[in-house]
Amino acid sequence: MTKIKLTALLLLTAATLFAGGVERDTYIFGIQGNDTLRVDTYRTTETVTSPRPVVLFAFGGGFRTGSRAESDYMAFFHHLANQGIIVVSTDYRTGLKGLDATAIKTADDFTAALQNAIGMAVTDFYGATSFILNKCEEWGADPDKIIACGSSAGAITALQAEYMICNSSPLASALPEGFNYAGVLSFAGAICSVGQPVWEKSPCPMMLFQGDADNIVPYGEVTVGDKGLYGSRYIANQLNQSGSPYWFYTISGAGHEMAGTPMVDKLDEIDFFIRRFVIDEKASCTETVVPGKTGYKTDFTIEDYIRANMPR
Repeated sequence: MTKIKLTALLLLTAATLFAGGVERDTYIFGIQGNDTLRVDTYRTTETVTSPRPVVLFAFGGGFRTGSRAESDYMAFFHHLANQGIIVVSTDYRTGLKGLDATAIKTADDFTAALQNAIGMAVTDFYGATSFILNKCEEWGADPDKIIACGSSAGAITALQAEYMICNSSPLASALPEGFNYAGVLSFAGAICSVGQPVWEKSPCPMMLFQGDADNIVPYGEVTVGDKGLYGSRYIANQLNQSGSPYWFYTISGAGHEMAGTPMVDKLDEIDFFIRRFVIDEKASCTETVVPGKTGYKTDFTIEDYIRANMPR
């Protein structure tokens, strides 16, 4: 593709004005093989004089399905936009789409496929991040206040993106030197690591939502050989030990619905996290444990997670 054609694609935009003074624009930010990757931005039409924070959101769907414009996310996007935040909902390649379940013979096969899918998603997430950085002046956005956010597979992507920055992963070299996210909002996410996760640099503030009965994404940890997925409980323990700022919000007996419900009923808490932890940079380590069900299953095995995540 010629530079002129690519430039024309990157400038492509479609605008929609929603009720409540929120405008949506669509941009192409990259092309990966046969995939054309887009972002939707949601911004208030009200005048905002100071540079605005940005929430970069990655959708859920098990790295198989999902959409950046899923209707379930719209109220959340509009809420943030009306707080003066620019929301950027991004595409990423879904690396497990079309996965042949019969080709997955062992747990190692599944973890290898998952690891590859996460790497693809993070690569595209970094691409969207770079696009935002190049648009900050035009949009009136603050390049030092970009928050990585996601649901389920998207939460894994956002957390993994931060983890790779902190550990100087080669993938993170796609970003400007010294860049880091200002915060992470994770709705039922985890980190994929070879060996136990080690943070070479202190991560940005994180808000982690997850239930301890989640059978889709591990709440604690699940390992296969030297590879593992490490969920919100494990991450929160690490952050607490290192004194890195975080807020872990968990509900006893809650399952994978925590990938979506906080975007509806925990908006006040999310607003407080963005204002206190990100904008004001007031560091603290906070945990909120809400009593819920009793007598529920929490001891899920790798086989349980594979069954729950394989196409049916």
